[in-house]
This record gives sequence, structure tokens and C-alpha cells, in this order.
Amino acid sequence: MIDEILIFAALGILAGLLAGMFGIGGGLVIVPVLIGTFISLGFDSSVIVHLSIGTAISCIIFTGLASTNAHRKKESIDFAHFKPVATGIIFGALCGALFAVQIEGTFLKLSIAAFVFIVGIQILFDIQIYSKRIVPSKPKSIFAGGVIGFLSSILGIGGGTFSVPYFRASGLQLTSSIGTSAACGVPIAIFGTIGYIIAGINVSELPNLSLGYIYLPALLGVSVTSIFAAKYGADIAHYLSQSVLKRLMASWFFIISIYMFLI
Repeated sequence: MIDEILIFAALGILAGLLAGMFGIGGGLVIVPVLIGTFISLGFDSSVIVHLSIGTAISCIIFTGLASTNAHRKKESIDFAHFKPVATGIIFGALCGALFAVQIEGTFLKLSIAAFVFIVGIQILFDIQIYSKRIVPSKPKSIFAGGVIGFLSSILGIGGGTFSVPYFRASGLQLTSSIGTSAACGVPIAIFGTIGYIIAGINVSELPNLSLGYIYLPALLGVSVTSIFAAKYGADIAHYLSQSVLKRLMASWFFIISIYMFLI
């Protein structure tokens, strides 16, 4: 149990740093490491992937709050862009969690690995998702939030992979896009967590100390340390150039993708 707690605490430090640096909520760190940890703990293979995603989403509540607060202090959150997107996220994240548990675990894991690799390519070569600027409107932003929340909840991430490019296309600078994206991770995490609790409440294969698809020891261990680390990640983001941030993000995504394919 001590080894397990140390793993979760170390994971929280890494997740918090990356959440603050990239506005990714830490999910792209937490999910693959939790899958490997849960396999080593001998959990039922039929629930490991969904348990990892649900637990990662719940951890992002705390990493997201810490990261958001750090970016708020640096005035890098654009609340005018955030509010309508967050409205759509509420519905999208809840529906995404309920949908994800219907997908077979191995297929879901490989899909996440492929997705992360594609995102790494997009960032490394600066491939623009949109050919021209988006002119935001309330309906567009709510719809975008719904899509971001739905996909993020399925993948167990804070949404930065989707919301950073969206806010960039909406005209925000990279630092503001990261800060606003970090804020979006909070409603994604809250309503995604609710969905994973509801979906797993009567699943008998889940281990003890689980609340639905949330493994409580991992939630506690990761969250406690990630809260403190997120501030330092945000500090790092404001000291690095945009080109360095892009290379670091791409490198991390490639590492995670390869790991997900192999485990």
C-alpha cells in the first residue's frame, strides 16, 4: 500500500506541473500511468481502462482548480471566451462519460494512443486545425464546448488538447489560450466525474474503495501533490517561449502515445 501511495503522489507532481505548463489538466499523464499501475495491482482487466479514465477525470478537478487559480493570478484567463464554452462543456462531459463506458477497454486505450500521437504531430509541425480565424459567437462557443467536453470525458483529459487550438483560432494568444483552457478543465472534470460515478455505481468487477469508476486512493494521492505542483507549472509556462512550449508538448505526447501502445 505504501508503494501504491508513493506512485500516486509522484504521479500527482508530474500531472500538476504539466497541467500548469500546458493547460492539459494532467489527464494525458494520469491515464496511461494509472492503467499500468492498476494492471500491476491485479485489478479486473475488464474495468481497468475505464477506471483509469474515470479516476483521471476526478483528479483533474483538483489539478484544474490549482492550475486555473495560478493562471488567474497572472491574468491569462479570458472569461468572456470561457463562459459560453463552459456552458456546452457541462452537457458534453456528462454525456461523454456515459458513452465511454459502452466502449471496449482495449479499443478505447488504442484509440487514445493514436489520438495522442496525431496531436503530437499537429503540434510539432504547427499544422493549423483551422485555415482561418473563428469569429466566436455564443451558439458556436456552446457547441464547441459540448464537443470539447464530450471528447475530453471519453479520453480522460482536461480538454486542453481541443480547447487550446480552439481558443487560438478564436484569436487568443498562446498564453491566454492555455490559461482559459485550464479553466475549462474544471467543468469537464466535475461533470465527467459525475458521469463515471453514475455509470459504474453497480459494476461488481470494480475494486474495493471505488466510487463508480473512481478509485479513491488514486484520487487522494494524485490530487494532494498535484495541487502544489500546478503553480510551478504555470510559472514555467510564462518563462518559456512559445516555440519551446510547443516542442515540449509534442515530445510529451509522443512518449505517452508509445507507452499506451505498448502496455
